[in-house]
Amino acid sequence: MKHRILFFVTFFVAVALLAAASLDEPSGFAHVLPSGIKWIPSPVVPGTYRAVLLGNPDEAGPFVMRVKAAPGTRIMPHAHREERVYTVLAGEWKLGFGEKFDAGKLMTFPAGSVYRLPANVPHFQATGQSETIIQINAVGPSTTEFLNRSDGVQKK
Repeated sequence: MKHRILFFVTFFVAVALLAAASLDEPSGFAHVLPSGIKWIPSPVVPGTYRAVLLGNPDEAGPFVMRVKAAPGTRIMPHAHREERVYTVLAGEWKLGFGEKFDAGKLMTFPAGSVYRLPANVPHFQATGQSETIIQINAVGPSTTEFLNRSDGVQKK
């Protein structure tokens, strides 16, 4: 009998603590801890990985997504219909503007850099000599339209 009482007291205290903890979070609050990040092969850019942290890029509304690319990755010219904010979290990200990939036009953004990319601007990207992770903040629905449909990621 004592064990049952102790079990029920412990159970109700735990439930009360969990309920109180969730009451401190305002409606709409969302968070992702590093252990909750799930990397999957990108369905848009072959050879890279992505993790959608918040929202859904395929739906209307804000989203936060990370992209991981191997050293020496080249992403051919493409455009997005939405404005995007890029943050370089690790490695070296490169960006150039135009309808043809031109390594001479690449600007280099080391880890810690941030830039805003306007909507519908043809651009191309590459990584430096180490694995690169970027974070993209935007409002969906998101699109990636390669200028040459046969293009995608190419290794150097």
